Amino acid sequence: MARVHVHTLEFTDRNRLASAFERIISDERVESCMVETEELRIRFVSTTERATPLIERIYLEGGLRFSQRHPLGIGLSPV
Repeated sequence: MARVHVHTLEFTDRNRLASAFERIISDERVESCMVETEELRIRFVSTTERATPLIERIYLEGGLRFSQRHPLGIGLSPV
């Protein structure tokens, strides 16, 4: 079973953010997506195998200034 991660992307401007958001939400293998417009940030949940080519395409379009991923915790309880 592939591991699921939270991927965080930060952008240089709102146009790049909007373009990446459209690409991410149109991908059927992205589980969830959240946009923080003031911070020019997108966080989405997907497997690394699927997210890597998606992030590479976004990078090639330009405007991506930061990319990071963290494993999604399994079995965590809300506080």
